[in-house]
Amino acid sequence: MKTSVLTFLLVVSLSTVSLAQRRDRYAERPGAPDAAVERVEEVTRQMSSQLQLNEAQFIKLREVNKIKLARLEEIQWEYQQDPLQRNAKMAELEAQYEAECSRILTPSQLSLFREEQKRDSVPTPPANSNEGGLG
Repeated sequence: MKTSVLTFLLVVSLSTVSLAQRRDRYAERPGAPDAAVERVEEVTRQMSSQLQLNEAQFIKLREVNKIKLARLEEIQWEYQQDPLQRNAKMAELEAQYEAECSRILTPSQLSLFREEQKRDSVPTPPANSNEGGLG
């Protein structure tokens, strides 16, 4: 009986310490951890529907997206006072992300992925020449 009570107390104390450490970690960085998980799932689902991923690719890309989004948040937080350094780190992160995607995706999926990235990075001009301007 004593052994089971002592084991229970040990487990409770270890879980309390773990929870306190996790709270400290998230207190240092803004944003809710659940929102990040939802964002990873959303991005990965979008990629899956656009690129027709199989299950193995989906699982691998979800992990890569999780790392990318966490690192992106970290960079934005760490370099919020230095935009030049922040942009350099974000460009480096994007290059690493593309390298990881090229390991996971097939060549045809990779070309679709790059086309999609180009569309996202280039703003579309207004359809009417009078829109978006002064005249």
